[in-house]
Amino acid sequence: MSADRNPRKPVYKAVSASLKVLQVLEALNDIGPAGLTVIHKRAKLPKATTLRMLETLCSAGFATYDPAEKVFAVGLHALALSQGYNALDEIVSIARPVIADLRLDLGWPSDIVVCDNDRLVIADTNTRQAQFSVVRAGGAGSQLPFSISATGRAWLAFCADDMRERILRFDNPHPQESRDLLAHPDRLAAIISETRRRGYGLQSGEFFDSEAGAGVPVVVDGNLRCCINIVTARNAVSLEQIERQYVPKLQRAAETIAARVHR
Repeated sequence: MSADRNPRKPVYKAVSASLKVLQVLEALNDIGPAGLTVIHKRAKLPKATTLRMLETLCSAGFATYDPAEKVFAVGLHALALSQGYNALDEIVSIARPVIADLRLDLGWPSDIVVCDNDRLVIADTNTRQAQFSVVRAGGAGSQLPFSISATGRAWLAFCADDMRERILRFDNPHPQESRDLLAHPDRLAAIISETRRRGYGLQSGEFFDSEAGAGVPVVVDGNLRCCINIVTARNAVSLEQIERQYVPKLQRAAETIAARVHR
């Protein structure tokens, strides 16, 4: 007999404050980095209540707050609750100093992106330390769409076949996935094929109007472990420049990370 047909009868009444904090966390997870007003509307709670819940989540590491952008984001402690995900995983620890060197070289920020339970997640970013400012669509702990982000395209191109097939069902798609590409899977398949042939993903304005960038896979012993990317301002750097000047360095950084992983 299924659990739904015979639910466990609770011994105690649900804790109202706990339900509210989970409601706010769910809203934050759904919409990514956002300000208080957007979150309280999504959570359908009073603004003051939402702020108290957000501050509680921040104090426990389940959310973060960027005072410069005045936005909240899901924290890595929340991601650590997912089965099989560890925010201090070896690949993230190894990649962090490599993308720090890349940032010093190129000036633009980079992310370390992993796939947790078929969700594309920014595990770490150096946006705040970057020399060149860029408006970000998301920070550490936020999710990325597969179809229109450079990193998502790279992941789909180089992940295992069974994972790709599972993701491409889009049973619970990211809110910002391209509805056009989801409705025309042949177009998305062509993008994935071209990304695999090229060796890296690209995007310019598809994910976020002001962003352009590239994403490359970090492959260890034939297995995709993470992706790293570079994020630039679309009005400052052309895709041609990204491919010519930045992608080769990004690929070398990915090779460095893969070489440092313990086998």
